[in-house]
Amino acid sequence: MTRRWWWGGAAWLGCLWAGCRPAATPPEPTAASVAELLGGAAGAAAGFVRATAVPQLEFPRDHGPHPGFRTEWWYLTGNLQDRAGRRFGVQLVFFRQALAPFATARRAASAAHELVLAHAAVTDVDGGRFHHEQRLARHAAGLAVLNGPAPGQPLHLACDDWSMRGVAQDGGLQVDGQLPLELRAGGRDFAFALRAGTGKPLVLQGDRGLSAKGPEPGNASIYYSLPRLPLEGTVTVLGVDHAVTGQGWFDREWSTSALADDVVGWDWFALQLDSGEEVMWYQLRRPDGTATAQSRGVLVAADGAAQPLLAGAVAAVPEGRWVAPDGAASYPARWRLAAADGAFELAVVPLLADQELHTVVRYWEGAVSVTGLRAGRPVLGVGYLEMTGARGGGRR
Repeated sequence: MTRRWWWGGAAWLGCLWAGCRPAATPPEPTAASVAELLGGAAGAAAGFVRATAVPQLEFPRDHGPHPGFRTEWWYLTGNLQDRAGRRFGVQLVFFRQALAPFATARRAASAAHELVLAHAAVTDVDGGRFHHEQRLARHAAGLAVLNGPAPGQPLHLACDDWSMRGVAQDGGLQVDGQLPLELRAGGRDFAFALRAGTGKPLVLQGDRGLSAKGPEPGNASIYYSLPRLPLEGTVTVLGVDHAVTGQGWFDREWSTSALADDVVGWDWFALQLDSGEEVMWYQLRRPDGTATAQSRGVLVAADGAAQPLLAGAVAAVPEGRWVAPDGAASYPARWRLAAADGAFELAVVPLLADQELHTVVRYWEGAVSVTGLRAGRPVLGVGYLEMTGARGGGRR
């Protein structure tokens, strides 16, 4: 996707020098725009590798960090239920941001060559509450871990007590160096300890993994997804443990510059249908709300075969409006996703209206339900929706 780089520079840099810890009072968003943070300004990108060609991906190596690029993330969302049918959504993401090109970075053990940010959230659907927190750290002096798969070593990402970690199975490492994956995070009112198992095959997004986000060369990312991973473990809310099972979506993306100057936000949908299929769609928005020509998606068949969805293949129509309790931001209340060829028409409705994260910037990301038609037949599903670029009671 295009997602996930809104951390606002100077507003949160000061927090990092204290190490990896909860942000009890999240900093206010800076005035930096999405385009500025993810854009392709020559000065900001100088010295970093840019995504300009179809990648030659190699696994397990590419499950790990890519220090030549400026930004990177590992992102899991999922929908879960306990034995009584109580529903939960979960989110855990680790971001990596290089402070300088690797070749010129300081080598002292305590020097901050990279920064790490993590977000975690639990949507207690039937309890009607949304819980979230963040962690921030320098990748130095043992404050955070960014270890890629290597001989004898699985993937390991950590910030304080939060982690994503590949685990040994049957006395040895996983085949791909990543799955099964253990996820642990928590905060004042929530926690989770989950294991993601092997599910559908990996899906390369865009052109065989090269995901263009703007017309300029290099304004792109390397992007792949694991669209349906079985999840099991424990979710804790307000001190009560719930044994849960469900399914997750895992995204990996890295880039140096991405968004064009006229992009102010995006909307991203990852939907898992009861037909065994998945629909992913993201639209990059201009100030007038129209989608750019780089908006993209994929339709994944039950057997894992992936069909790219190009710009114009899907209409994402917002309906209604949800306004944050403080009145400072608003988002569409629900969506309708319709394929131009009639392959599907889906209603996407949040399972809880307020799933807005107040981290170093504000954005909405949460669990959704899906109803509608696929190939003319009724279909149900669950998924996750992300919406960015809201401010001042309206979408920017």
